[in-house]
Amino acid sequence: MAKIQYTTPEGTTGEVELTAERMTLGRADDNFLVIDHDSVSSHHGEVAIEGGAWVLTDLGSTNGTKIAGQRVERLELDHGGSFSLGNVECVFVGDFEEAPAYSAPTRTMSSSGYGAVQIDKSRRSGFGPKVKAKGNGAGALIGLGILALLVCAYAAFSFSQMTA
Repeated sequence: MAKIQYTTPEGTTGEVELTAERMTLGRADDNFLVIDHDSVSSHHGEVAIEGGAWVLTDLGSTNGTKIAGQRVERLELDHGGSFSLGNVECVFVGDFEEAPAYSAPTRTMSSSGYGAVQIDKSRRSGFGPKVKAKGNGAGALIGLGILALLVCAYAAFSFSQMTA
């Protein structure tokens, strides 16, 4: 039986079996497949058999469905293929092969299957502009320290001129 094995960022593992031709997937209890993690949307996606292959469709989730860090709206699931739902790493285990012993998912790219899915970046929404990484504020503290030393030096110089 086909299934999705998953690992949360905290290290919790689990699996959900694909037992129907069309199933909803998400954090909420009313989904057919439940993955209880905060980064998975309440109604994250839908898994269905289309043309003899399992297909995962993102239903507009907040944190997205990603392959190798790239957000996708739809992907064809291949045996052993990895993807993530929010921050939860997942591996699809097809029903035509015996499931291997579970191990941490690896990222692989191929020229066929879901790894070759082109992303239409014009349809992306909710990402906003890229944010430049912020510094730790050390530059401002160093500048403030130098300014304080200069003020002290000026005060000492002025005091010595007054007493002379």
